[in-house]
Amino acid sequence: MSYKYFLLLFLTAFFAKNGNSQNKSDKIISLQECIDYGLENNPAIKIDRNKEQISNHNKSLQPFMPVIRGTGRQNFSQTESNLTYASGGDREFKNVKSESVNAGLNFSWRLFDGFGMFSTYKKSKITHSLSVIQTRRTIENIVVNISNSYYNIIVQQRRVDAATKTLELSKERYRINEEKLNIGSVSGMDLQQAKLDFNSDSSYLVRQKELLMSSYIRLNRFMNADLNLNSYISDTIVLGKPLLLNDLQEATINNNSSLLAASLGIVQSRAELKQVRAARYPAIDFVSGYTYNKAESPASVLTFNESKGINYGFEASVGIFNGFQLNRNIKNSIINVENKELEYEETRLVVMAELHTLYNTYLNNLMMVEFEKQNVMVSQNNLELALERYDLGALSGLGFREFQLSYLNAVDRSLTALYQAKVIELSLLVISGQMEEFIVRINGNGVN
Repeated sequence: MSYKYFLLLFLTAFFAKNGNSQNKSDKIISLQECIDYGLENNPAIKIDRNKEQISNHNKSLQPFMPVIRGTGRQNFSQTESNLTYASGGDREFKNVKSESVNAGLNFSWRLFDGFGMFSTYKKSKITHSLSVIQTRRTIENIVVNISNSYYNIIVQQRRVDAATKTLELSKERYRINEEKLNIGSVSGMDLQQAKLDFNSDSSYLVRQKELLMSSYIRLNRFMNADLNLNSYISDTIVLGKPLLLNDLQEATINNNSSLLAASLGIVQSRAELKQVRAARYPAIDFVSGYTYNKAESPASVLTFNESKGINYGFEASVGIFNGFQLNRNIKNSIINVENKELEYEETRLVVMAELHTLYNTYLNNLMMVEFEKQNVMVSQNNLELALERYDLGALSGLGFREFQLSYLNAVDRSLTALYQAKVIELSLLVISGQMEEFIVRINGNGVN
């Protein structure tokens, strides 16, 4: 706890600090630190945690507890009365003030209601569990979004590096053409073409830097950090050991948050059915109370009256006929249980289909990572050889340009395959509910 506390203080100070005009920083933040900061500050998570607290407050033993209610009333009146007695004689009262006081304490405790109180309590617990799962799903989405954005920044940075290298080569090519033009070994057209390619590579580098800044903005948004912050990530993408489909399927059935929520929906609907059926049984209450009454009326035959005392007993009530509404409610609740079971099956099919689709793409990207990595090495060597041949005049400008574009394409394909393999690897862990393994892999453990 102390480590996380000091880490949070450090991250808060880091993200709150204003750097230079572009808010660059020489401090490097890891993915784990980005996730910790995001989980602490993302508004969506705070909202779900507040809802979780509300549902926890509503989860109580209130259905089993008695109800105590106190009442009190005091009345004043001012009247005029004319009384004629049977024995003879009259009497007149003017502006007579009367007072009455009533107070009571009522106690009611339901002893039996067809077990409806148990169903009500169970529903409150399920509602809280569903809110916990919703918080978990929000956390999973935020963690995935932060991870994807973090790795995308790494990819964009590598693309910027490749674009920078290509621009340097184009600049060197332009320099070589200038020297050759001075000695008359190339035409002005070759120099102009080299200039066009140099400008094109300059524009490409600008676009890549723009994409890199956009990636930082996206990551800062998920972390609820200063949107202008950048240059705080320097990392590599490392793939973990290959995932196995059978293990993923088993973990998904047991731990997937959508399936857990759908399963709780079935339990909740069954509790609602029991609650509706409870209306068929009589309700038995123990009731008791204390009452106090006092009345003063000078104009009455009884000028003062005061009473107080305790009462207690049992009360039973049962519904006899309500237009068959109870039967309709029970039938509808049975259908609702069936719907919840069908929703679970539908959710299971959707989740498992997504799992298999992701896993198939995951395997393909794992294969692509290896040979695309080899293609980058080959294209880089070819590019260096092409520059030497071009400098010697054994390769045309168009031929050299093809080697440049081949290198850029190889780097782009390699980065795309590596990024997708890592993102899908983490997505498979999230969909199967293996967040502990997720954390292990983003910290670089469990690698090949």
